[in-house]
Amino acid sequence: MLSLYEERLGPLQAWLFPQRVYLELQDQAITAMVLSGRGLSWVDQLSLPPGLCSGGRPVSGSALADLLGDWLVQCGYPGARIWAVLPGSACELRLLQGSAPERMAMPKELEALRLPWPPETAVDLLSCPLPSSPGSRVSVAVESALLEDWIEVFADAGLGLDALEAAPVCALRCVEGQKGWLLGLEPEQSWLLRLERGAPIWQWRLPPLEELEALQSELNQCLSYWQSQAPQPRSMDVVVSAALPASALETLQSCLPLELNGLDPLRSDPAQWSLGLLWGLAAVELER
Repeated sequence: MLSLYEERLGPLQAWLFPQRVYLELQDQAITAMVLSGRGLSWVDQLSLPPGLCSGGRPVSGSALADLLGDWLVQCGYPGARIWAVLPGSACELRLLQGSAPERMAMPKELEALRLPWPPETAVDLLSCPLPSSPGSRVSVAVESALLEDWIEVFADAGLGLDALEAAPVCALRCVEGQKGWLLGLEPEQSWLLRLERGAPIWQWRLPPLEELEALQSELNQCLSYWQSQAPQPRSMDVVVSAALPASALETLQSCLPLELNGLDPLRSDPAQWSLGLLWGLAAVELER
């Protein structure tokens, strides 16, 4: 009898007291994580049919909402409160020095940032402080339409969206050093950050891992560019998307002479997914 009550109360408690679920959003898959304290409580991945997302943006929002909502209900997380990380290809990073406003939306300020979109594109621009670099902030620019599309998807799925962050910002929280390189490997596009005093001073867009030869070539070009200013690095920090195969880091390591340090404090199983971006997303709450 007791087990019957527990079975009936479980879904009711989930609806009344929704849990926080962290999501990594990629075009190929959505990876979900739930924490208990600083440890993993649940982790799973939802593969997406081709065409539902492109460049980090929902293409078929209603179908994606149905799929996502049903998945989380089946996994025991109906009405969850969502913190999500956008792929790096959907965002633009800029380093702001000195006193910078929390929000910047004036046309002249946007023009100074040289964003890649046409001038008439509506852009949401948020900035966050860098604890490792006092006086500096990272500004993240995202197309307003992309944010609105995701907000609509989560609302239609019966989920509450509490936070949406960019992959490079989450990756920066994984890095402990003040100087060096940070490489992000994602399915659609890789990216490389040069860090000085804990702040990203340069960013390069790179090919995805599946274009291995092109990625290796462009990565070497970036490192060679800096040889005149600093010695060739012996190692590089790497954050790998959970949507990539577990062997992604080893695949890249096999064709590079420098040591790659995978940043994944919450990795659940060597045979499963890399959770570095999700850890960086959750780190804001974990460190409070």
